[in-house]
Amino acid sequence: MSAPQITLIARLTTSALDARRGVVRLHPEVLDALGLRQWDAVRLIGARTTVALAGAGQDAPGIALLDDVTLSNVGLTDGAEVVIAPVQVPAARSITVTGSALVSSSVSPETLRLALAGKVLTAGDAVSLLPHYLTPGSAATAVRSRLAVAIGASWTTELLTVTATDPPGPVAPHPSTVVGWRDGPRTGDAPMQPQTPTPAQVVPAPAVADLVGAQDAARRLAEWFELTFHRPDLLRSLGASTRLGVAVHGPEGVGKATIVHAVARDVGAQVVELAAPSVAAVQPEVASQQVHDAVAAASKWQPSVLLITDIEALLPATAPPPLATVVLDALAGALDRTAVVVTTAHPESVDPRLRAPELIDRELSLGLPDARTRTELLRVLLAAVPLATDVDLAAVSERTPGFVAADLVALRREAAVRAALRHSCATGTTPELVVMHQDLIGALDTVRPISMSTSNTVSTGGLTLDDVGDMTQTKQALTEAVLWPLRYPDSF
Repeated sequence: MSAPQITLIARLTTSALDARRGVVRLHPEVLDALGLRQWDAVRLIGARTTVALAGAGQDAPGIALLDDVTLSNVGLTDGAEVVIAPVQVPAARSITVTGSALVSSSVSPETLRLALAGKVLTAGDAVSLLPHYLTPGSAATAVRSRLAVAIGASWTTELLTVTATDPPGPVAPHPSTVVGWRDGPRTGDAPMQPQTPTPAQVVPAPAVADLVGAQDAARRLAEWFELTFHRPDLLRSLGASTRLGVAVHGPEGVGKATIVHAVARDVGAQVVELAAPSVAAVQPEVASQQVHDAVAAASKWQPSVLLITDIEALLPATAPPPLATVVLDALAGALDRTAVVVTTAHPESVDPRLRAPELIDRELSLGLPDARTRTELLRVLLAAVPLATDVDLAAVSERTPGFVAADLVALRREAAVRAALRHSCATGTTPELVVMHQDLIGALDTVRPISMSTSNTVSTGGLTLDDVGDMTQTKQALTEAVLWPLRYPDSF
């Protein structure tokens, strides 16, 4: 007996929850007529044949609501006829996909398999990385976190293409399915051997005396390094531990890692640096190996500092992955042989287990520089730059609220570019090659302070929409247009 099938009118769904997730919404009467239960797989026949998950909808019985990706996969446009029939979907032995260079190089096969879990696929289909929203919350949250770290916010809009499946035809990814990139790594492959970090530095650390605005923090860190590295006997005689774990937090670009490098050089310690976002973006087993290799590299030097930047990428406060426990154990073991310093611009987003006693139990805080500090920073940064006599650093600093050291470095570079262009375009007498006041002021049109766009230091005054009287329709429109995309990014 042949399987039942029905012809319906395909419509593009307006539901943000279904968008790009491989879902077709059918009237409950249609589900019953086809002998389907909620979220069974169905075959869709149009200009080409594809598969999707069938959910209950509230539209007329003659309407099938398809998400944008499914409508494209079946090769139809809004309002065309589509034939729908039940289909048996076996567990896939293997699935091969292809995608953009960014995704294929940044997303591990294991993360890819988790993102495809709960979906049904066939060769030639486009598929998004959005996890099916029926997936258990903790798993879906972990997948979203991994993808966000690996490729940023664009992960919600990336589309992949299924190039091959085994067995051929419609399949469903399972935990045992081998998933991989075409001509790339697959789940179960041996991980690439990571390079062992070394203490070499490309850019020399500045002198401690040049750490404008951070002298207090540098002095305290130097005292801790001095006691731990050179006078541990004093600590032991007083019954104190010689382990040193420090968290340095402050806005992006304020110079957290620079302070560590400068102070470590001043006390004669080697620094092995590990960028947490880069480690978190690779497969868990590779990430674990990189962390252990960094600990081993730091342990070869005495004295030494293991510096991990942007630690929240490896140890997130919400839904920490299994790798977080591995990292915590590695750091706990490292503290017997080396000092450990971690940096973050978002201390509230760091796993609280990191601050346990005898782990990372000391803290240094760096704030945004004020106008006077910015003037001194400009003076240090422009010390080797030929300046015109009209340059007023105090006036420039007044025009740079919210700028941190990294922003002022960018300002210096942009001002130099403007001076070079002015010099190269000069006609007649060649002007003196100097940076003028107008170059620095003009550079402000291009350089944007990163601290204001990436930190949470902007105050809202504690006001909410509820404090605004009347304007009910306006507040609802703002909520739907602004707040919902921020709160539910996957649905948009």
